[in-house]
Amino acid sequence: MMRRRSDLPPTDPQPWSELIPADSFHARLAKWKDVLVDDEDYTPLYKDSPRGRPSIPPSIVVLAMLLEYHDDCSDFEAEQRMRFDLRWKHALGLGLGDEGFDATVLCRFRRKLLERGLERSLFERLVKAAREAGLIAKDAAQLLDSSHILGAAGARDTYTLIRGGVRKLLRSLGYSAANRGGLSDRLWWYIDPDAPEKPEIDWSDPEERAAHLKETVSDVRQALSLTEGAADASPAANEAAALLEKIVSDDVEEGPPPPPKRKGRPPKVKPGTKEEESDRSASPEQRRETPSSDHGPRLRRGVAKNRVLSVVDPEMRCGHKSKRQAWAGYKVHIAEEPYTEIITEVGVRPANEYDASAAFPIMERQRGSTGLRPKELLCDGAYGSADVRAELKKLGVEVVAKLRPLTDTGHFRKDEFSVDLSANGGEGSVTCPAGVTTTDFRMARDGYYRPVKLFRFPREVCDGCTLKEHCLGGPGGRATNPVRIPPGRQVQMHYHEQVLQKARAEQKTTEQKKALRDKLRPRAKVERKVSEVLRLHGLRRGRYFGEEKTDLQAVTTAAMVNTKRLLVLSEGNAELAEVLRSGLAA
Repeated sequence: MMRRRSDLPPTDPQPWSELIPADSFHARLAKWKDVLVDDEDYTPLYKDSPRGRPSIPPSIVVLAMLLEYHDDCSDFEAEQRMRFDLRWKHALGLGLGDEGFDATVLCRFRRKLLERGLERSLFERLVKAAREAGLIAKDAAQLLDSSHILGAAGARDTYTLIRGGVRKLLRSLGYSAANRGGLSDRLWWYIDPDAPEKPEIDWSDPEERAAHLKETVSDVRQALSLTEGAADASPAANEAAALLEKIVSDDVEEGPPPPPKRKGRPPKVKPGTKEEESDRSASPEQRRETPSSDHGPRLRRGVAKNRVLSVVDPEMRCGHKSKRQAWAGYKVHIAEEPYTEIITEVGVRPANEYDASAAFPIMERQRGSTGLRPKELLCDGAYGSADVRAELKKLGVEVVAKLRPLTDTGHFRKDEFSVDLSANGGEGSVTCPAGVTTTDFRMARDGYYRPVKLFRFPREVCDGCTLKEHCLGGPGGRATNPVRIPPGRQVQMHYHEQVLQKARAEQKTTEQKKALRDKLRPRAKVERKVSEVLRLHGLRRGRYFGEEKTDLQAVTTAAMVNTKRLLVLSEGNAELAEVLRSGLAA
């Protein structure tokens, strides 16, 4: 049975409340707690029955969550502060002898929020109230930026991942230290409490590591056979089996080694070695062969896409800020109104996802939840791809961002070619820096398997061109023994080439670049907001496992930051405070 705040007896004014600074978040929250959170918004979380013990009013639980994320403390610490911290008692309206509630209430309340899909209720309520108060216009420009969140779980190596996957599967099947069942000695080792966590082998010996990997893969197959033989396997067991199969497929490969990716190129050998002497005496056919007797399980070279990093948090991924800077966790995207600095949308996405892939879903969700439809979106070059510009144009949003420069320094870049999409009867043409125009093209596929045009210059023309070395590359960049004669220069169009050409035309001259910089000047405000949310209030490190729960942490933290901002804006402005109160109470 849900108990509302109005059902509680009124609290007498406490004399120690005057000790709380009036400009603190706790004092301001105490003034607005009656209208900030509405108990009726959380009615679906409770059963409509007169039986049972009355619950803690959900408005008090939500206010405690805001204080918890504001002070960046744990559930247990929040319980202690409700009991001993005068600032928390004043903000929540508790008496000196009121002990608050247990930490498990916060954990269960978050679980109910996710089950009912109400984790964004307070955040959307605040944004709508700010819009009704005139702080945010419906079509106001917005800023967008992203940053990384470190996962609550630790990234593990392949051997530890496989062991953890086998252990999780066996436990989901009901095996434990008290129930060995018919497990073999090999599989019992994974859940034996007396067994060492790590096998005692010489990890510096490649042969011992290879033998251990072979045994481990054999254990995986034996563990998976238990699931296949169980007709009444639980969903948790099937999920654990699928996770184990993915871990092995991501990091382990079997069979003969794959052939070289590019045939016709001899393997690179270091000069002055025996390999170089034997390579000189070998025929070209012998050089292309890569014989190997390693057909057993071995670690895969390279990193598989969407590789699993942890058994306890399978959704955690590895993201890269640069080639040398990487993190394991998630990525948060924050949209902000530049003048009031109110967060209008926030969302957590996979860490290995490009920023451009998150722009459209975030703007689309914002349009459906709060009704905001910004005319312009000011962001950095990561969001300024042609795909994002074309997709957001459908929502009526114009992307204002610098195009990322092309980094090919060994050849003439694509932007140095003149592209005319209306020429040749609408089929298009491309003119190279030497002044040669071609209309010859064939259809190809881009990285997303979409059909695009690939314009080709005649090989005879390119062979006699004086700019050949700058266009096709020097002798060091071409194969010594090519399989086929290299063609002339080819220029591939983008799937949204017209959008791309329009953006480049608007950023071509010095005056246009300066105007773009001036227009993007407010974008620095969102970086300050991102720093506040992540560094000051603890969003840099995830509290929970899974993308869904991490998104709840981000949304609640953003709601707290918006609360803090709205209370500051209404301080000393009685008219705005009255409008906000009426908007929140409606």
